[in-house]
Amino acid sequence: MAVKALIFDIDGTLYPNRAMMIRSSGFFLRHLYLIYHFNIVRKDLRKVGRIEHFEATQAGMLAARMGIHVDDARKLIDGILYKKWERVFRRVKPFPELKKTLQQLADQGLRFGILSDFPIGKKMEYFGLQDLPWEFQFSSRDSGYLKPSIRPFLHCIETMQLQPHEILYVGNSYSYDVVGSRKAGMKTAWLTGSSKGKQADIIFDNYRVFAQKLTTLL
Repeated sequence: MAVKALIFDIDGTLYPNRAMMIRSSGFFLRHLYLIYHFNIVRKDLRKVGRIEHFEATQAGMLAARMGIHVDDARKLIDGILYKKWERVFRRVKPFPELKKTLQQLADQGLRFGILSDFPIGKKMEYFGLQDLPWEFQFSSRDSGYLKPSIRPFLHCIETMQLQPHEILYVGNSYSYDVVGSRKAGMKTAWLTGSSKGKQADIIFDNYRVFAQKLTTLL
């Protein structure tokens, strides 16, 4: 059956990771200790089943690692890792031809959604993509799970009321995006410079190639 909807990851999928790293270099250096421990916490959270109170659990785990009060950990996450870092994206440009490609696909009747592990905030506005017909913009943490759990993907499927194989998930992480969406029954598109023997329904390194390969699934 033909693909009827596209769901996109954001970070590293709608913009080049290298550009974000360059723009964020000062931020990373200033907050290296926090980012180091937060990354470990996120890896540990991916191993857990459903987390009833995600933000509280995340803050508690970070507080334990850093030896600080949980309220201070929550302030660091919200104020620095979410809000302050988000402002960096005002200077990050999306991939060339991304908006043009998505507009053409929207004109063909394809439905759109967003699923990211991180809060979305104003990123779509910063990238100039806010006017595209997004049906939803979900953060997987809202489901109590992080990718590659199938739960965030199933939430998207239920929201769109489509069969899983009618949805193509587009992401840049094989372990989180491709593996997770495939387990949920979705078609998969992997943005990568080298597939290294791994497989997805579409493998591409720019959005012009993506649009060309997508025609085989429509």
